[in-house]
Amino acid sequence: MEKRKTLLLFNILIFTFLSIFVLSEKLNISGNTIIDNNEEIIAVDNSVDITDNEKVITNITTTTVPSLQDSYEEEMETNINFQLPDSDGVDIYTSKISIYSTEEQTILSKIIPGISLEQGCVIENINEIENQWINVLEANVYNEEKINFSLSVESSLPIDPSCFSNFITSILNDKRGWTTIVGKEFQVVNYYDADFHIFIANPDTVDEMCFPLQTNGIYSCRNGNQIIYNYFRWLAGAKDFGLDIATYRLYLINHEVGHMFGWGHTDCPSQNALAPLMMQQSKTTGGCIPNGWPIYERITYLYESVDNFK
Repeated sequence: MEKRKTLLLFNILIFTFLSIFVLSEKLNISGNTIIDNNEEIIAVDNSVDITDNEKVITNITTTTVPSLQDSYEEEMETNINFQLPDSDGVDIYTSKISIYSTEEQTILSKIIPGISLEQGCVIENINEIENQWINVLEANVYNEEKINFSLSVESSLPIDPSCFSNFITSILNDKRGWTTIVGKEFQVVNYYDADFHIFIANPDTVDEMCFPLQTNGIYSCRNGNQIIYNYFRWLAGAKDFGLDIATYRLYLINHEVGHMFGWGHTDCPSQNALAPLMMQQSKTTGGCIPNGWPIYERITYLYESVDNFK
C-alpha cells in the first residue's frame, strides 16, 4: 500500500514538472513572437509612413510665441530641430526651428506707426551739396542706457535724411525688433558720440566701404562698427520678395543690425516656414517665406540657448 502511494506521488510530481516545463516553453515562444511582431510593425511604420509621422510631429510640436506687439497677438507654429547651421565667423546662431505665419500676421508685420515702408523716405528732388555725406544731426546726447548710433546719407541719393532717421529708429525700437532682444532702446546721436554708424550709399561707395567683403555692387554689409546699406537694394528689393518692397526694407535694416550684435547667418529650416531674419534673403529664401523681424532670434534669446529646449 505504501509503495502504491509512493508511486502515485512520484507520478504526480513528474506530471506537474512536465506541465510547468511545457507551459514555460509556450510562454517563451509567445513572448518572442510578440517582440518580433513589434519590430516588424516599427519597421513598416518607419519605411512607409514616415512622411505622415513627420506631419504629425509638425502638428503636435507647436508652441505659441509670446506677443511681440501690444496691438495684436502673434501665434506661430514651431517645429523643433536642434541642428545648428555652419559657422560664418560670428558668435550667435538661432536654433533650427520652423515658424509659420498666417496671411493676417504677414500684413500686420508691415505696419509700423509713423513710417511708410513702401515709400522708404525716397524723394523726387536731390539737394545738391559739395560734401559726400549728409550727417543727421541730433540733439540726443550719448546715453549708456541706450544703443547710440549715427546716421549718414550719401548726398547724391534722393533720400530724405530726417525721414530716414525716423524710419530706422522706428524699426529698431519696435517691440517686434532688436530692442526687445538687447533690452535697450536705440537713438541717433552725432557721429563722434556713436557706438556704431549707419550709412546708405550708392553701390560703388558700398563696395569701397565694405572692402574686403565682396558686395559686388548689389549687397549691403556690416564692416567693423559700420553698417552700409546699398541704395540699389533699397529700390530694387530681391527676387524672392517679388513686389513686397516693404518686407525687404524691413529685412535689410534688421539683418545688418543683427550682425552688429553678433548674430550669424542661418538657412531656411523648412518649406513655407518664415525665413529667419539672419538668413541671407537677398540671395534666396530657399523655399521659406520672406520675413523682416528677428522672431527666431527672440525665441533663442527667451530660452537663452538651444540646449534649454531639450
